[in-house]
Amino acid sequence: MGAWQDASDVGATGTKRVEGTRAGGESRRSHEPSWNVVLHNDFHNPINRVVWRLYRTISGMTMKKATKITWEAHTKGRAVAKTCHKELAELYEERLRTKGLTVSIEPTY
Repeated sequence: MGAWQDASDVGATGTKRVEGTRAGGESRRSHEPSWNVVLHNDFHNPINRVVWRLYRTISGMTMKKATKITWEAHTKGRAVAKTCHKELAELYEERLRTKGLTVSIEPTY
């Protein structure tokens, strides 16, 4: 880093950041739509099992939130379990399906 280089352009490692990138090198996902992970009602899984599987599979999920989502899917036929970027939505969909739940993903727009 030169003595006269603007410090606001330099990251913690002393390398100059490129506009539109994060410190870790990832590009921003600002133009990608968010995706919903949708839980569908089924008649194969008891409610307590669905709640537990949501709680254990989706990061940041609380038992209270998992219960609310499960009840909504049970009474209305479907409920949004998580909104996130596409790759993570696909991962949650795959993990929940392997645990016997009926789920899908859809863009939010």
